[in-house]
Amino acid sequence: MEIELSEKKGILIFRLRGSIISPGVKEVSETVEEALAVSSSPPRLLFDFKEVVGIDSSGLGALMSIYSRIHPHRGKMAVINVNKRVKNLIVMARLITVFKSFESEEAAVTALLQHPRQDET
Repeated sequence: MEIELSEKKGILIFRLRGSIISPGVKEVSETVEEALAVSSSPPRLLFDFKEVVGIDSSGLGALMSIYSRIHPHRGKMAVINVNKRVKNLIVMARLITVFKSFESEEAAVTALLQHPRQDET
């Protein structure tokens, strides 16, 4: 598992490569934690799955844990470039509403920068 971190308009972008499976899941969690420690609030995270070949339940659990950590701080999280196999797992785990999926980085960045409506708080 490889992770490349960049930032665009205050949004932390994590470009993942390989499989998000145990034991490599710990690396994802630690990288996100380190980035959040120096990031502005509310956190805005974008995960690029373009080079992800697989994910297991521990990988989904790690992403859910990250979401649970940022959500109380009005954080947002999105994914892009999710292949069909990984998307099917996210749908089967009923996490598709948690991990907003976008077709492009630009669309995701635009959505993550929007202020939440009152009924989303």
